[in-house]
Amino acid sequence: MLFNDDLKTVEMLKTHIAETGITQKQLARELNISDTVLSLFLANSYTGDNQKVIEKVKQYLHIGAVRKALTPNPNYCETLLNTQQITDCLQMAHASNEILLLYGPAGCGKTTALKHYAEHNNGVIYIEADATTGTPRAILLTLLESIGGQPIGSTAQVMKSILNILRGTNRLIIIDEAQHLTERSFDTIRAINDKIGIGLVYSGNPSILKQMYGRREQEFDQLYSRIGLHCELTNKYSLDDIRNIFSGLDVSEECIKYLKKVAQNKGGLRLMIKQYKNAANIAAAFGQSLTVDHLEEAARRMSIRGQHFGR
Repeated sequence: MLFNDDLKTVEMLKTHIAETGITQKQLARELNISDTVLSLFLANSYTGDNQKVIEKVKQYLHIGAVRKALTPNPNYCETLLNTQQITDCLQMAHASNEILLLYGPAGCGKTTALKHYAEHNNGVIYIEADATTGTPRAILLTLLESIGGQPIGSTAQVMKSILNILRGTNRLIIIDEAQHLTERSFDTIRAINDKIGIGLVYSGNPSILKQMYGRREQEFDQLYSRIGLHCELTNKYSLDDIRNIFSGLDVSEECIKYLKKVAQNKGGLRLMIKQYKNAANIAAAFGQSLTVDHLEEAARRMSIRGQHFGR
């Protein structure tokens, strides 16, 4: 049985569903209950422990409200030099079906630009490698799933399925965090370009070069000679770059100068944005406008050593 306050909670949940478009299946997973229980609960027909479900719903709605109040990421900035370089190289690899090697330090905007390109251009396949997908079979299975294939059969069969799906399509495969690939995995993915002439991007941090330069000379030549495009990135930014990132937000020139120094240190733009968001949340909690003091406090809370740049 649901009481008046409980019914209000149910209505709040229904409003949340309508506003966010979340499916009941997704919501049931979030609440850690079955689809059936959620369906009955929303219809006020659940005969089990309603109070237990109510508590789950209240906790879910509360954390959702907290999340909604947090400072969002700044808008995507197309004018950054790194972003422009990445986009230009991706377009060239896509149009010419070349292999692109893209590398730079952590936080320089690689992943953000790659995902943006994949989301705004037809025919782009974006996958992210990690410690579990570094082997030839693992990365091929990840690729096959991303293009809608059935991940079954031997490694050779998986490769054949990928080639059959992609042959003649002129699509572009982007492998982010490619430094996790083994030497054999580099060769395995490269073979897709060899066999069907599809564009390919290896993107990662500078250690990706060790995967190539560390090979025996003959093996290195085999892969390196096939790379048609290279794009090296840095964490060097102008004040205008930082101004453009925070365009439309209430960020003072003093804070812009501070954030530029953050961006040019270890962690780059990624760390800069995290520090900004934490600082903005601190300022909002006190009903204040963002200042360098808030940025310094955020650095302390994030245990960022040596990153107090003052005024």
